[in-house]
Amino acid sequence: MKIIGFGLIPLLLGSCSGLGSPDPASPYYVYTSGWAVQLNRALQIPPGAATVRLQYGRIVPRNSVQEHDPFCVVELETVKDTGQTLHPGRFELWRVTRSVNPVTATLVPPFVKATRADDDGDPTFLYYITEFRLRDAAQPNLRGLRCAWNQMAPGNRALMRHLSLDEIRQALGDWMTLIPPKGTL
Repeated sequence: MKIIGFGLIPLLLGSCSGLGSPDPASPYYVYTSGWAVQLNRALQIPPGAATVRLQYGRIVPRNSVQEHDPFCVVELETVKDTGQTLHPGRFELWRVTRSVNPVTATLVPPFVKATRADDDGDPTFLYYITEFRLRDAAQPNLRGLRCAWNQMAPGNRALMRHLSLDEIRQALGDWMTLIPPKGTL
């Protein structure tokens, strides 16, 4: 029987209490109703995909995301054999959720039996995800925007938190703009 490591205790304790904050600099900022997302120029989704990744204010290929830094994934509902275009516009932000997703990766092919003395079974990746569900009547294939980073990456392990509004904005750059309701921020 394995005992949970001390690294997961803050995660477990944090899930027991409300972490909402009215401070936009907080990683637990509560997005009120009335937010919108503005796509400032067309986004091209490649053939055979339904997503495109934004990091450091630019489009990055799926295999080039630096997961220890904030990144966002724009998602459509349908994968198509041909490329897709998400056209500029203002999208209604109708729901914001946060989650933590642990992933254990193995570097050994599944058909090779191997044992490592230092493999304790803990997650290799721990993504703190903020998901923005979006809708646009003119583009019904739009699903949303997920912003995340890997907390198990070197240098991030002491942070264990969701992205702040500013970190999300930096990942999006001038491609997309998060627009607060009038009279806030």
